[in-house]
Amino acid sequence: MRKALISICIVLSGLMILDSLNAGHLLMMFLLAGIIPGTTIVLSPNDMMSLFALLIGFVLARITNAVIIQLRRGNTQMLQNA
Repeated sequence: MRKALISICIVLSGLMILDSLNAGHLLMMFLLAGIIPGTTIVLSPNDMMSLFALLIGFVLARITNAVIIQLRRGNTQMLQNA
C-alpha cells in the first residue's frame, strides 16, 4: 500500500509539473500546426504528413507482426493437437 501511495504521488506531481509548463497545449500545437515546442521552427504540412505516415506505418507494422506471430502459434498448436 505504501509503494502504491508513493507511486501515485509521484505520477500526480509529474502531471502538475507538465500542466504548469502547458505541455498539453504545446503537444497539440505540434500535432495540429507543426510548431516545435521551445523553438520558433514551424514544420511544413508536407513534413508533418510525412512524419504521421511514418509513425502510422511503424505502428501498423508492429500490430501486423504481432497478429502474424499469434496466428502462427495458433496454427502450430492446432497441428500438434491433431
